[in-house]
Amino acid sequence: MVTRRCAQRTFRLRPSPITNDIVRYCIAFAASKTGVLIHAVCVMSNHMHIVLTDVLGRLPDFVRELDRMLAKVMNALQGQWESLWSAEAPHYLELASDEDVVRKMAYVIANPVAAGLVEHPEQWPGILRWATSGAIEELAERPTTFFRANGPCPKEVPLVVTAPHDIECLDEQVRAEVERLVGLAHAEMQQKGIPFLGPQRVLKASFRRRATRMEQKRGIVPRVAAKSMFLRAAVLAAYRGFLTDYHAAMARCRGGWRDVVFPDGTWWMRVFHAARGLSDAGPAATVATAGLREAPA
Repeated sequence: MVTRRCAQRTFRLRPSPITNDIVRYCIAFAASKTGVLIHAVCVMSNHMHIVLTDVLGRLPDFVRELDRMLAKVMNALQGQWESLWSAEAPHYLELASDEDVVRKMAYVIANPVAAGLVEHPEQWPGILRWATSGAIEELAERPTTFFRANGPCPKEVPLVVTAPHDIECLDEQVRAEVERLVGLAHAEMQQKGIPFLGPQRVLKASFRRRATRMEQKRGIVPRVAAKSMFLRAAVLAAYRGFLTDYHAAMARCRGGWRDVVFPDGTWWMRVFHAARGLSDAGPAATVATAGLREAPA
């Protein structure tokens, strides 16, 4: 799951017909260009969540294409010149199991309700899409804002939202979890005696406003969402192993070993320096590890 927040938590992505068209097109363009599979997406007024599968190992490309295009178009629309996005890096959260995929999809779907904005997810006036069976496809038309009529970007791009593969009873599981989260949100609002804001008031908010309640700072930023502590430990151990192999391979490369094999999951060195990975180096290849095993030429 990828999360990105607006600078100073301002409502730069506040829903409106033109903003929705822009966001829809930018997401569709970035996904079609990089091959990621989108399973659920929610664009709130000051942040967005996307649950996806990175099929081709191009997640950094997807985030770059989406963020820079959306920033340019929104700045042009709103007459702004500064950063759209927070200085914080995008948050990447690996979903360790099918259960965790279900939980995060439900979290994304119920997000507008949990924020006290609308009573039900279907009432959210912004971009909120998810698929629990098959695929949902809609054509996103190129906005007239910022884009040239004869520019290189296509006039229409399909926005495809697909269900994650091989998760049994996905629709029932997601629906049940969404209902649970919505029920918790309603109980909290009732306890506080605060009504939901409602879609009309959401649409009327100025994009210059900002959230009055911030998330907790200086806490642990999770890399993995795993309900099972054992699965979480295993995924984190695998990640530490990747870092060990990567840094060892990088040390070899800097030392002049140009045919070193990098561990699978390496992005920068493979994209910008044509480094080899295990998947394309042949079955006999080994990764240079902390013990400085030599990778065959």
